[in-house]
Amino acid sequence: MAPEGASTYKAAGVDLDAADRFEDMIKERVAATWPDTGGEIGGFAGGGPIPPGATHLKGSTDGTGTKAILAALLGKFDGLGQDAVAMSAVDMYVSGNRPTYLLDTLDVGHLDPDLHIAVIESVIRGCQRAGCKLIGGETAELPDLFRHPWMVNVNAHAIGFPAEELKFGTVKSGQAVYGWASHGPGSNGFSLLRKVFKLKDEPARARRRLLREYDELGTLPLHSALLAPTEIWIQEIERQRKAGVRFCGHAHITGSGMPGNIPRILPPDCKVVIDRSRWGRPLIFRLTQEMGHVSEAEMDRVFNQGVQVVSIVSQDSPSVVQDRFAHMIGTVESRTDDEPQVVFTGKHSDGEIF
Repeated sequence: MAPEGASTYKAAGVDLDAADRFEDMIKERVAATWPDTGGEIGGFAGGGPIPPGATHLKGSTDGTGTKAILAALLGKFDGLGQDAVAMSAVDMYVSGNRPTYLLDTLDVGHLDPDLHIAVIESVIRGCQRAGCKLIGGETAELPDLFRHPWMVNVNAHAIGFPAEELKFGTVKSGQAVYGWASHGPGSNGFSLLRKVFKLKDEPARARRRLLREYDELGTLPLHSALLAPTEIWIQEIERQRKAGVRFCGHAHITGSGMPGNIPRILPPDCKVVIDRSRWGRPLIFRLTQEMGHVSEAEMDRVFNQGVQVVSIVSQDSPSVVQDRFAHMIGTVESRTDDEPQVVFTGKHSDGEIF
């Protein structure tokens, strides 16, 4: 027992007992999901077998950005872990690598195991959708680092391996471009969203605004549109590939939108022409644009605009089966030196996803 008046770590803002309990909760959930991986949690490092034939690995890291502030304002963490997984694991997949393992970092102002375990449960769900396993991570209680003790930050770090079957064909003029739906902003553009909807205000007012119902959102509360988890379409894309679709590239539409991400998979002599009328944006985008007086160009540059992943398909390939997940949204065309590599035509139809 510490002498009266002695300083303790708990009094300084770090509860080691809560951290131990949280670790046990994580171990239990990981072991229930992946019995062969549960033992990796709690050691000094996690790991797993290298897939047969692999000669090197790939790494990708990303996080949820300031979306975490909105989730923490409401204590609503059931999608935040998936957001972090999507940012790193989908980047890994669209680069032609299989996301295999994942580590997470959860920073909190004040650790509440019963509340924050929802973040880890969401990480696990995201891993299952991405086809990878959670093998470790870090939870840090960081008093005084955050402006408020209820604030959190979540990052995910994916480890993957190149896969021969994921190699892409060559992008050429005349190929079809498909879009895979997003159901909201994903994990990007939240500093602008927080400004438009006045969510940078004092916490109590910001919470009330997140709970406000908007007719423009079908009378749903604002938070339901903003906190929708980032989609992970890896399994659905894989089903199409195994059915014979030959992909020439995928672009994960995150920060900088389609204009910033699609060129990363295009040769200099090609551009992509996207027809906005071929899909409907989630209503949150129109509401954001109208309330914030945001230009079309800025919307395109900041948000995914309802398309989470763009895929280019070879001309001699079967078409992607178009359903509520995917739809043809454009074509690859020849480009002159001074043209942009992403050109938009048509007007958005808001309300219906695809």
